[in-house]
Amino acid sequence: MRHKKNITLNLRSITSHFTGKAKIITLCFINLILSFTNIILCFSNDFVSALSYQTPVNVSFTFNPTISISMSNDLTIPNLAPGTISDSNEINVNVSTNNVYGYNLYATVGNNTYDNTNLTDANNNTNYTFTAISPTANLPSLDIENTWGYSYSLDNGSTWSNYNGLALYSSDTPTRLNKTTEPSSDTINFKIAAKSSPTQASGEYSNVINFTAITKLAPLTLSESYEAYYIKEGKTKLNGYYVMQDMNKEICENAEVADSELQVIDNRDNKVYWIAKLRDDHCWMTQNLDLDLISDPQADNYVALTSENTDLNEYGQHNYTEQFGYSIDENDTITWLPANTTTNFEGSSMGNWISSAYAPSSANKTDDTNIGHDIYGNWYNWPAAIASNDARPFGTSTYDNPENNPINSICPKGWRLPIITNYSTDQPGNNDFNNLNYYYNNGSTTTNAGLRAAPLYFKYSSTAPNLLYMNDMMLYQSSTITISYNSAYTMNMISSWGEAPSYRTLAKDLGSSLRCLAR
Repeated sequence: MRHKKNITLNLRSITSHFTGKAKIITLCFINLILSFTNIILCFSNDFVSALSYQTPVNVSFTFNPTISISMSNDLTIPNLAPGTISDSNEINVNVSTNNVYGYNLYATVGNNTYDNTNLTDANNNTNYTFTAISPTANLPSLDIENTWGYSYSLDNGSTWSNYNGLALYSSDTPTRLNKTTEPSSDTINFKIAAKSSPTQASGEYSNVINFTAITKLAPLTLSESYEAYYIKEGKTKLNGYYVMQDMNKEICENAEVADSELQVIDNRDNKVYWIAKLRDDHCWMTQNLDLDLISDPQADNYVALTSENTDLNEYGQHNYTEQFGYSIDENDTITWLPANTTTNFEGSSMGNWISSAYAPSSANKTDDTNIGHDIYGNWYNWPAAIASNDARPFGTSTYDNPENNPINSICPKGWRLPIITNYSTDQPGNNDFNNLNYYYNNGSTTTNAGLRAAPLYFKYSSTAPNLLYMNDMMLYQSSTITISYNSAYTMNMISSWGEAPSYRTLAKDLGSSLRCLAR
């Protein structure tokens, strides 16, 4: 069922009206064959074999699961004055289905007539447009003039998501608001907000929001979801493995089986990693990244890190392009050339570690005989983690503003660094590490046992270059910056303290482990 709702923004008010009808998915055809063979009849001591025959009888039926959406009322922003930000009231989006596998609820903006995410005035005047924020903005508050976004709640309005933008009506990956895994009747609270400039012209600003509920088929494992995508796109495996760089929103969202694991290959160096679809609804690496950085393009083992294989999304960050080590070709492919090569070492001595808060440093333990989940991986300082030869431009805390985090990293293409931001230990939120603690460690602040066990396998590995606490301390890099340009946030666990994750600053020149999650 798809409901379309017209959004009308007045500079002093927003109104919304929704109409639509149900969309029903039908499924299930069954062939049944009845047969009778080799019938033996017994009379006294004589055995008589009956005639053997077979006739097929085709039996078929169609089962239509029902699904419906209804809305409680219209959306209005009563006082959107020039130069202010205002929320609408909330509406209740009610979804009911008897489908055994539940449903997905999606929201998009635009329609066949107006294929755009912006809210425009009645004359479609682009000078007065309210622009939709990014679908991955994750903003505690709108901070750019003439923008709009949405927020939703799954717990009766007690906890609201940060603001994000809606995907376009024609998008292959619409914005998913909620999902269930069984027959249910649910209510999702939904609202929008807009921020106007002091010089914004009065008038109505409008577009259409579409709510679509779709019944689901049998839940897929991560492997099945990858396979379905490969068949659809005509892709082939590399050395018998699905490729990390092919991970996308479609693959991860369609994998419904929590904790389903899969080994995939990083096409930059053909190393194989375990990944899993976890209960926080994200796909994570469940072992540490082990990518070696090479600073010499003429080296035999040089691997070019480009936007085709690496999480390089922006070329001219802060106009420090050359200092970052970036270049771009005529096809807009970004390449990052690290300033330093990964240091190889054995035992616990890291004598060649380059201590710099600005330039990338990394180290590889060549005598690590562990495999799979148990490998140490490499140690990376923060500039290496964000794929930058100069981290000085990143000197403003992003703890409350994750949209200002660096958007490049050494993760594979389609993956990113975790975010550490405003968090609570007793409920999931916008802190990626804390969400795992909530789902796998019961939100504990006194033990980290659930995080070190399957399927997460977080590993003690200390910090570089000092490896005195290899069996006692673990730190994992994030993209979040502290108030000091010399440090960034890490997820930290120390065994001797009996400690679950805390979120501590780590000097940018020190190295720690690194894991990525799918964008």
